[in-house]
Amino acid sequence: MKNERGFTIVEVIIAMIVLTVGLLGLVATSALVTRMIARGQRSANAANFASKRLELLRVTGCAAQTPGKDTLYTQSGTAIATNSWVFTNSTNSHWAIVDTLRYQTSKGAWRTDIMETQISCLF
Repeated sequence: MKNERGFTIVEVIIAMIVLTVGLLGLVATSALVTRMIARGQRSANAANFASKRLELLRVTGCAAQTPGKDTLYTQSGTAIATNSWVFTNSTNSHWAIVDTLRYQTSKGAWRTDIMETQISCLF
């Protein structure tokens, strides 16, 4: 008898099963990561929209403290985020601006975040 070397069929099957399970786990994880990246992009776009509005309100807030609302649309005309803001008088000549941001998730639901800033109108 020859002394042959190599893998047995059982070893090859076990290696294929382990490789298959690993690849299936990788595919499932990549789909989850893709969804998380898309959620992060939607959240970042909405936060940027609200941040721009808050900066405008910080500049004009001492002249007029009127509440308001604006909406961010896609190019096709679909609303994807809304801002609504109010001014509250913290102390004499100090105002708090509270911006309520609502943006749409991938499943069509709406998520709400609240941002707040303070302005001083003493000068």
